[in-house]
Amino acid sequence: MGCALSSPVELIRVQRRGAAAFRCAVAEMQGWRIGHEDAHAMSCDATSATCFVLDGHGGDGAALFAAPDLLEEVSKLEKSPDLPSDQQLEEAFSTVDQRLRAYFQVHAEKDSGTTVVGAVCARTKDSSYTVKLLNCGDSRAVVVRNPKEEASPSISIRRPGHIEALGTLGNPTKGVEAPSSPPSKPLVVVETVDHKPDHPTEKGRIEAAGGSVTFEDPPRLDGSLAVSRGLGDFEYKSASQKPVSEQKVSCIPDIYEISSVTPGSLCILCCDGIWDVMTAEEVAQFVCDALATDAELGDIAAEILRQCLHRNSRDNMTCMLMHFVDGSDWATFPDEMKNYEKLADGDRDEDVQNHYASFLSTAKFPAQALACDVCQRWLVQMQQCTCKQTFYCSRHCQKKGWKVLRVDRIVRQESPDLVFFAPFRRFPEHKSALT
Repeated sequence: MGCALSSPVELIRVQRRGAAAFRCAVAEMQGWRIGHEDAHAMSCDATSATCFVLDGHGGDGAALFAAPDLLEEVSKLEKSPDLPSDQQLEEAFSTVDQRLRAYFQVHAEKDSGTTVVGAVCARTKDSSYTVKLLNCGDSRAVVVRNPKEEASPSISIRRPGHIEALGTLGNPTKGVEAPSSPPSKPLVVVETVDHKPDHPTEKGRIEAAGGSVTFEDPPRLDGSLAVSRGLGDFEYKSASQKPVSEQKVSCIPDIYEISSVTPGSLCILCCDGIWDVMTAEEVAQFVCDALATDAELGDIAAEILRQCLHRNSRDNMTCMLMHFVDGSDWATFPDEMKNYEKLADGDRDEDVQNHYASFLSTAKFPAQALACDVCQRWLVQMQQCTCKQTFYCSRHCQKKGWKVLRVDRIVRQESPDLVFFAPFRRFPEHKSALT
């Protein structure tokens, strides 16, 4: 693959947000690609949440510009407990696309495209949740029922009209093996349908706009683009007599509405680097199994990326998990960098080393890992011991570290001739050091 590095960039940045009704975490990895073109945005408060994952192509300009702009544009529409109308959401996407066109006219070097998958959620007065999934491209959103429920409640699902008309309620899983023994009670409530050029609805619009679909692997719009909706890609939006929804590449998302979602349920947003090698049911099962062991949401998202890399996903990867539970303790939570032990690998070529450095710089982490002496986590904000050689990620770990040092001093005082070796302290990553 011409766009692949000699070895993957395995650093994983994890971000966490929370409020009274939501706990959200996102993990991202550059992987084998020569650039990291994914972007994301998330926001939540006591009654509502808005989250997006953007998967750029042809550069990172579209994704990086659109992620915060789209979050701002959609968030200001929210009026909990009611969600914005479909029309308002479609207009928000169109507005951001227009701004992106103007941005590229000034910054031609940033010209590119991006898919978008998002969720706008609200907790209702009866403590259930309503979710609108916004899909514009081939990333994918999945709503997962509360795994502790014995039976699925009467959840209401409204899919896009053209999906209902075609009866296409699932996604093609070409190249992905289905589980050998699917669970008797599927966890997936609904998943979005990818916008590929050969999908009947997409193909009809493309051809009506003067485009063509080549049936190769994968099918491509005008022999080039492998997706049929997204922001940017303005060379495919040049039919001035047609509205934005009828261009070869449409910026208008499909909108799914899911009502009466029970607390404890989840929403998963991932780029196609995940779905290339895992099915929705596999990801849902993985998340629910991990939660059953008290694993923490950010650690779970990071582990999904590791699993996908192991399964030979060759793309950038972003996995966002939204848990419909109280996440107030995550109101302020610093970013974390995982897999930092990979920085010590001196066998990589210089180009890959430079990509590691670039990933850290973009994430606003220093070039050298400063891991917590107690739990081994590396957060963007670390506390330094007065000795200037030891770092702690939190006051909790700082107190633990000082307690160990006090015991060390007592042992040394009572047994001055004893050669003392301090044990290496590593806590399992899924046990949060910030609780």
